[in-house]
Amino acid sequence: MNIQFQICGLCILILLIIFYKSHMTLQLYKEKVFYAVLCIITISLTGDILSLVAIQYGHILPSLLVNFICKTYIITLIWGAWSALIYVITDLVSEKKHRKITCQSIVLTSIQSMIIYILPIHIFREGNQMYTYGAAVLGVYCFVALYIIATLTISFVFRKRLNPRRGFAIILWMLIWMSSAILQFLNSALLIVGFASALGVLILFVLMENPEANLERQLGCFNSYALTEYLKQLYERKIDFAVLEISFDNTFLLEEQRIDSNDMLRKILHLLERDIFVFKNINLSLVLISETADKLETAAKALLDSYLNTDLFQKTATLVLTSQTASFSDMDDLFHFLSFVRTLNKDKHEKLIYANEVMISKYQEQSLIEQEITNALLEDRVDVYLQPIYSNLKKSFSSAEALVRIRRTDGTLLPPGQFIAIAEDNGQIVELGERVFEKVCYYLKHTDIVQLGIRYIEVNLSVIQCEDPNLSKKLISIIEKYNVDPGLINLEITETASINARQTILENMHNLIDFGFTFSLDDFGKGESNLMYIVDMPVSIVKLDYDMSKAFFTSSKAKQVVRAVISMVHGMGLNLVAEGIETRSEAEAITREGIDYIQGFYYSRPLPIQDFLKFLQAHR
Repeated sequence: MNIQFQICGLCILILLIIFYKSHMTLQLYKEKVFYAVLCIITISLTGDILSLVAIQYGHILPSLLVNFICKTYIITLIWGAWSALIYVITDLVSEKKHRKITCQSIVLTSIQSMIIYILPIHIFREGNQMYTYGAAVLGVYCFVALYIIATLTISFVFRKRLNPRRGFAIILWMLIWMSSAILQFLNSALLIVGFASALGVLILFVLMENPEANLERQLGCFNSYALTEYLKQLYERKIDFAVLEISFDNTFLLEEQRIDSNDMLRKILHLLERDIFVFKNINLSLVLISETADKLETAAKALLDSYLNTDLFQKTATLVLTSQTASFSDMDDLFHFLSFVRTLNKDKHEKLIYANEVMISKYQEQSLIEQEITNALLEDRVDVYLQPIYSNLKKSFSSAEALVRIRRTDGTLLPPGQFIAIAEDNGQIVELGERVFEKVCYYLKHTDIVQLGIRYIEVNLSVIQCEDPNLSKKLISIIEKYNVDPGLINLEITETASINARQTILENMHNLIDFGFTFSLDDFGKGESNLMYIVDMPVSIVKLDYDMSKAFFTSSKAKQVVRAVISMVHGMGLNLVAEGIETRSEAEAITREGIDYIQGFYYSRPLPIQDFLKFLQAHR
């Protein structure tokens, strides 16, 4: 019998099954679909061998039995092609829909199988050559061809939605299978279709379904890819579960070169229960998932008890536990929340944090504001208000500060205190800052603001903007777009920005100053003020922090500090702005000290552009 190819293919499949079953898996739905494909192809190849054996001994076996075995084998070819089609669409639809499609297609494939059983089949046997032919075989070729064409079409049409490696593996398998079918059709004695199917499954296994691809080999737990797939399935099935994230201070670990982080993680894994799924995430954190929070709490306490006196663990580790995972829409939402909880509790130095409903409520409020910012940017609901700044020298309003405002869909304003800090944390402040700068350029170009006495407008630069090496290129590009004189814009930087990105901000400042911009140092006196920043930074204006300005009127010590700052700044040839001036007595008192500019509610609150223009006209 000519069954060398079949035996070789069957050995490959049996080895794959043994290897697959001997490894730890998550029992994902996609894994089960692949295992079903593996079993169907194994059955098909076994049927191929049995059909050849039946033909070989056809002279002693009933012809009906031989025909039945042969037809059963070729029908498994249809089921093999069907399984490839079902496998490829796992990436395209939800599990629920996939199950529905599978059930419906099983009915169709069963009907096709019954047709093959009804059609006649003939057997050729001459020496070592043996094969089947006839209407049943032609029918199988037609059905299999339809499935292969459907699989290839779907793989091509939906290639952007398919996992690239899955799509490549499926296409390669189908091409190999189709080529072998054509060869076997042209040469019926060349029985290679079964081996080709085994080869296709081997390709799938190597490229996509090897269980070791889901494992972190150095640690023996699951990896971040497996975590993504597992959580995706849990959320899709709406299954309740609990999560414990063990995160570490990566900065500290990187600085401590002597620390073997993998060795530390292995020791932690050794203490964990075996019935808890453990994943190593991409940020060196360990993620533990269980159906109940009790197991995870027990594991967390065991870790804390074991490492309570370990200095490294105390300095680097934070454990966050939550059982309310149903409150989040997907995996990304869940991990954003866990990060939010760590940030919320970073100053409390708690090792085990129970993420409760209060934290979830705060997180959801923040998420709503983040979405409001996103929508406002998309829908052009970001407004710029201008607050007049009074010049004591010119006795007029000669400048203004641009302040960002977000208008809700109902026309009301979202208070800056609710969104500025959030935008700074998540990076949205960059786009907000660029939008403010662009709108200021638009006002300078398309209104009478300069003719009404405004010499420049102050625009704040966020810390994140200051850390961008391309900041100067972006601002110059915008101002050239509107053909506005850069001298009409004064850029405000904070002491924090100059501390965290000193070299980058200096390079940007020099580039922008060379182009014609000027700079002011905002919030001087806030936090850990360093007088050397005024010396080093090429600024022309210094703005006293709101709290320092207010303290001038209530504290004798603060009054002496402010007087010293005024003397120092003037001695350096710079101008000084006092913010937060709210009453006439405050304005008169600070003016007597020789302050150059006054900004505050005493003169005006921040105003929308049309109201600001009217204000200037009224105070010319």
